[in-house]
Amino acid sequence: MTDKNHWQLLETEKYTCPTPAPVTWLQLLWRRWLQTLGVKQQHEFSAQDLQDITEIPDVSSLAAQSAFASYLAKQEQVHSEVHFLVDPPFSGTAAMARSWAWQQGRVLLSPPTADQITQCAVDTWWQQQAYQGTAWLIDDLARYFLRTPQGLAFIRVWRARVLAGEFGAGLVVCDSWAFAFLRRDWPLTMPSSHCLAPTSTSLLQQVGITGSHRQLAHLSGEARGNLGVAWALWRCKYLQQQTVPSLPVAANDTTAFILYTLLLHRGLSGAELQAVLSNVSGTELKMQLLRLVELGIIIYESEHWRVTAIAYGVVREFLAGRDYLLDDF
Repeated sequence: MTDKNHWQLLETEKYTCPTPAPVTWLQLLWRRWLQTLGVKQQHEFSAQDLQDITEIPDVSSLAAQSAFASYLAKQEQVHSEVHFLVDPPFSGTAAMARSWAWQQGRVLLSPPTADQITQCAVDTWWQQQAYQGTAWLIDDLARYFLRTPQGLAFIRVWRARVLAGEFGAGLVVCDSWAFAFLRRDWPLTMPSSHCLAPTSTSLLQQVGITGSHRQLAHLSGEARGNLGVAWALWRCKYLQQQTVPSLPVAANDTTAFILYTLLLHRGLSGAELQAVLSNVSGTELKMQLLRLVELGIIIYESEHWRVTAIAYGVVREFLAGRDYLLDDF
C-alpha cells in the first residue's frame, strides 16, 4: 500500500492506453514450453503475491472521491455547463460519479422509457425529472438510445438540446463504446469529455494488488489500463488459476453482432437484443447466448445479458479482428 493518492482523471484525448510488450511466435512457443514445465515467468505472480487482495477496488473510497471531486471542481471553473465522463466497461467510473453526485446533492436523472425513446419524446422525459435548477447527473447514457431505426432519434434530439444548454448544467457518464458510436454519429466535436487515467502500477498497489513493477506493469497492460479488468484478471487468472475464456472457432458474424451490441448498450434484455438484431432468428440468438454463457464470455443477470469482465479483452480483440468500431480504451 502507499500513502500517495494515485487516482487521477484527465481529458479523453490525453488518454494513452498501456499495452503489453509485443510477443513474437518464438517467445510464445517458449512461454508455452515454460508453462508445460511449470516454470513461472517474471511477470507472473506467485502464491505469496496473491494473499491480500480479495475485494473489488472501492471507487467510493475517500482517496478516489477526493481525486474525482478535485478534478471536476477545476473543470467546472472553466466550463460551467455540461461535461461528459467516458466510462470504459468495468472501470467503475459510473459508480464513482454516483457516489460523488450523492455527496454533492446532485439530482440523478432517470433514463427515458422504451416508449419515450421510440417516440422521441424528449420533452416528456424532461418534464418527469425532479429538476429544480441544480446541476444534475446522468449515470448511463447508453440507456438513452437503442440501435434500431426508431431508437436513435431521441438521443440525436437530446444531444443537440443538452449541448445547447437547454437542460442546464450537468455531468453525463457515457460508456466508452456508446461514446465512440455517438461521436461518429455527431458532426461536431463533443465538448469537455474526461475519463479516469489509465491504471498505473502505483494505483494497483494503492488498491492492494502487490507484486514487482514488472508484474504489475504486465497486468496493467493486459487490462489496457482498466482497473476493473485488471482486478478480474488478478482474481480469476492468477488467484483462482482459472483459464481466461476464449471464443470458439465457430464464432461467426452473428456472434460478433451479439457481442458488439451488448458492449454498445452495456447489456440488454432479451427483447431489446432481439429488436436490435432483428435479422437474427430467435432460435439462433438464444443458442448463441447460451453457448456464450457456457464459455464464460457473457453472463445473464438482472434480466440482462452482459459481457463478463474476465472475457472483455478477448471480446474486444475478436471485434477488432472483424473491423468493428472500437472504443479508445
